[in-house]
Amino acid sequence: MTREQQKEEISKAYVHAVAARCGFAVGQWSQDQGCVDVSIGASGALGGGTLEDPRIDLQLKCTSDAGHVREDHIAWQLSRSHYDKLRARSSVPKLLVVLVLPEREAEWMRHSVEALIIKRCAYWLSMSGMPAVSSESRVVQLPRTNLFSPEQLNAMMERVSRGEPL
Repeated sequence: MTREQQKEEISKAYVHAVAARCGFAVGQWSQDQGCVDVSIGASGALGGGTLEDPRIDLQLKCTSDAGHVREDHIAWQLSRSHYDKLRARSSVPKLLVVLVLPEREAEWMRHSVEALIIKRCAYWLSMSGMPAVSSESRVVQLPRTNLFSPEQLNAMMERVSRGEPL
């Protein structure tokens, strides 16, 4: 397995762990389906919402390059086709999720009898409604306040169940 494939699998494990902590199901696509790597879903309505079975689709990315990390955001370059697919109107919200790992591979994960720890964290960005671009690529900014955490995932799924934008 290449280093990039390892990062991809760790990003999936991270998302699975966060979703499992919330009690949500994770579905994977056998093929990249319109910039969707995984979907997170819940049963019933959440947070006083009236929409049953909320779902969020995720495009997962992972990096160990500290050059992406800025003081207040993560800078991520997307091809124009990925940018357009992630910003398009959709009945299911799509998020870009970027997991930032330490630069040294030996620090990506720690294991002991007490804990299994994936170092650092992931950030999310909803690109719905972002403007069209004419260039072949675009750098987007994922705010460092947008942690892909159990608390934020719960809040996002409740907003989806209430029919609110992310």
